[in-house]
Amino acid sequence: MKNSNVTVAIMSYEIWKHPRALKIAKTLLKHGFNVKLWGSRKPVKKGPRILKGILNYIFAFFEVLTVEATIFWVENVPDLIFLPLFILKRKVVYDRRSPWAKQVLFETGNTVLYKIAEIVERYILKKAEHIVVVSTPMKYEYEKTRKAEVIPNFPEKSFIKENTANIRAKFKLNSKTKVLTYVGKLSLIEGAPILLKVIKKLCNRYAGLAELWIIGDGPGRKMIEEYSKKCNNIRFFGWIKRSEIGDFIASSDYGLVPRFKNFLSVFYNHEGIHKIGEYLAYWKPVIACGLSPSKYYLNVEPERYSDTIEDVILGKIEIKAPKHYPLWEEVSEKKVVKIVSKVVQGEMA
Repeated sequence: MKNSNVTVAIMSYEIWKHPRALKIAKTLLKHGFNVKLWGSRKPVKKGPRILKGILNYIFAFFEVLTVEATIFWVENVPDLIFLPLFILKRKVVYDRRSPWAKQVLFETGNTVLYKIAEIVERYILKKAEHIVVVSTPMKYEYEKTRKAEVIPNFPEKSFIKENTANIRAKFKLNSKTKVLTYVGKLSLIEGAPILLKVIKKLCNRYAGLAELWIIGDGPGRKMIEEYSKKCNNIRFFGWIKRSEIGDFIASSDYGLVPRFKNFLSVFYNHEGIHKIGEYLAYWKPVIACGLSPSKYYLNVEPERYSDTIEDVILGKIEIKAPKHYPLWEEVSEKKVVKIVSKVVQGEMA
């Protein structure tokens, strides 16, 4: 079967917020496959958050039934809405961006919900044509159930652009000022409270030596933005266009990835966390906490994070970015095409 006769539906509940789904779509288009993008329309806009979420999940559950394709590439979370594809015996590649069931337990603390989520997860793992994960540690989570292929979240070559904006010059910063940049969601899981401690540590201190730039949005925005206003060396930009993020990273000196240490930490490293790859694509050293160990970043205990950043500013700790960080085209693109081709061959058999 020719690639042009194969339609792959890339499905993610909030697809436009997930660069990984879009990279997979671009890869398949590049290799001649037809591609459909599906993300839930979430028609329920008003009402209590929990009720609104439940109603939108129910709508998405039935909307999934209307999508037609040869192969379905499904990004998990929430896994529940994609059950119709497995019940109808569709050809599905199950892409596990995160350990959904364990995430449910972490966020709710409810063991009953965790058990339900795990049952759904194991069912999907059993029924999918292929299992894909974003990090090597996640590969071994359900190794006895099904073997998985690691497709890291490396950045594309096209993400690396010449820094035409020169944001440092715009703010009249000299080369001695160390700019630390945070890009990402401002939430509990993404370490917003740890970032707030960094803000408090640096606020109105180290004049001419350090600035912190914050790019992002989320539940923790109000808390972060309000405190940042008190500080003359903290710049809060909110959410910006993805096409502009490279200019900010290129103009900075370090990338920040703060996370709490918990039973999920083992699954998160340089392979899966998108912003780590974006920092390293511009050869910016990464200061992280609460992650799985990796040679690609400095990883410290969360309680030591703000102190470590202070030590970096003062020159007590020196870190450098690796000479080379893998790109999407070098590793991940080949794996995406290989897996889809295998499913196609299975169709022909």
